[in-house]
Amino acid sequence: MIRTTLLISCLALLAACAGTPFKWSEARQIRAGMTTAEVTALVGPPTRVDAQGDVVRYVWVFVNGLTYSTRSLRVDFQNGRATQAPPIPDEFQD
Repeated sequence: MIRTTLLISCLALLAACAGTPFKWSEARQIRAGMTTAEVTALVGPPTRVDAQGDVVRYVWVFVNGLTYSTRSLRVDFQNGRATQAPPIPDEFQD
């Protein structure tokens, strides 16, 4: 009985969150010129990838269903390299 309750609680906790749980401190390490592999090594796999012309946009979204907080991050790549560091306000903390 206790195991079942614990298992259900863990599953509910996992279901309450969606996306890639990146940290702002990791995202701040992204610099222009980094490769897609270097960026995903820092913040994990993107939630969505879009392409328009020669620009590929990686988007990360994380939604915490328990606290109702949302984080989103966008990095544009051209020729497999980040075009710029994403602007992240100082008040965005982990």
